[in-house]
Amino acid sequence: MSEAAKIDHYQQAFETLCDRRLVQSMYSECDVLMERVLLTLHGQEHTLRRALELKLFRRDFTRYYEKEVYPQTLAATLAPYLRQGSMDLHEFGVRVNLNLASDIAGIDRDIDSATERACLLEIVRKFGEGATLFHSTRNKDDVRQEVAEALALFDSRFFQPSMCRREQLLADIDAGNLAAEQAPRDILTVLLQSRNAQDLDEAMIRREVAFFMQAATHSSANAMVHAFHHIHTWCLSHTKDALRLTTDPLFLQHCVHESLRLHPASPVAWRTAACPFALVNGISVAEGAAVVVDLQTANQDPSAFGGAPEMFDPHRVTEARIPPYGLTFGVGVHTCFGRDLAGGTLPQADTDPDNHHYGTLTSLLRNLFEHNVRPDPDRAPIVDADTQRKNWRHYPVLLDAKEIL
Repeated sequence: MSEAAKIDHYQQAFETLCDRRLVQSMYSECDVLMERVLLTLHGQEHTLRRALELKLFRRDFTRYYEKEVYPQTLAATLAPYLRQGSMDLHEFGVRVNLNLASDIAGIDRDIDSATERACLLEIVRKFGEGATLFHSTRNKDDVRQEVAEALALFDSRFFQPSMCRREQLLADIDAGNLAAEQAPRDILTVLLQSRNAQDLDEAMIRREVAFFMQAATHSSANAMVHAFHHIHTWCLSHTKDALRLTTDPLFLQHCVHESLRLHPASPVAWRTAACPFALVNGISVAEGAAVVVDLQTANQDPSAFGGAPEMFDPHRVTEARIPPYGLTFGVGVHTCFGRDLAGGTLPQADTDPDNHHYGTLTSLLRNLFEHNVRPDPDRAPIVDADTQRKNWRHYPVLLDAKEIL
């Protein structure tokens, strides 16, 4: 097998990711979860599926979720930790984003049931291992089997009841007993509405919903912990910036974007050439040849991000054509749906801070800093050893304890 062609300069990486002659090829390790989900589709099938789901992520919806729904979820999830004055930051990130992921995916659950919440958390954690199997350090057959078992449990306990309720609602709408506006606004519903037009069987719909659950939960949780670690470390030697964390949300958002630049969810993007052609760097690839886009390195290209690009610097300035988070959310047809929801919109010179869309990551961190979140001096953070991706498995923190009425 010939060595994969490599792209690691920012502009070349950008153009390569937009090249439709290259097919997504990093997520075939765990077909039990990833077969024919949006991320692994190509061509017309990808275009149709993406158009179907993209309508859920219009800016009116992401703004509504950030302003109206997410604060309630955040407050309810944070309350018990405030009482005890400590928590594991990664676990908290997973918990608070689980409700967001469930709502948008279309998974019904009893939000007051600790048992049900714990079950869903374990299921989604296992989905996360399956989606990132390419970088796993565990026995891959063991992981595949565990993912299959988790998917079966997910199906019986959560997916089937959620699907049946939506099918009844859609039947009532078709019969004229309900207004069309009463259909749930979630991925499961839109897939059910289009299953005949897009040849979606039940197993396919289940995989799509399951994959979205893990992507929306774990990617955001990992990004939040990375951002906190960078911001806290920076502020230890930049005390004036520390004072801005709760008073200047635009600055805090820029901190989040800078951290996102340094930590793309996947450090690389693998593609396969659908035909023979020459890459943007002049390397010729044959049909079926592997191409790897090094996102980690491209996001630290000094020609795009200036001096010391490997360092966290919330005062970094980039050209207008280059987003501060680089290629972390992808570009082209595989741009992440959750970009605006998690990262917010990019501020302009005339942005009104009181009417800006900051994204859930900035909103969450601002709330935590208002409660004086800081690393636990008696418990060191632990890196996740089950993956080559540089994520934290545990990150103990303290908060100012507060009795919740």
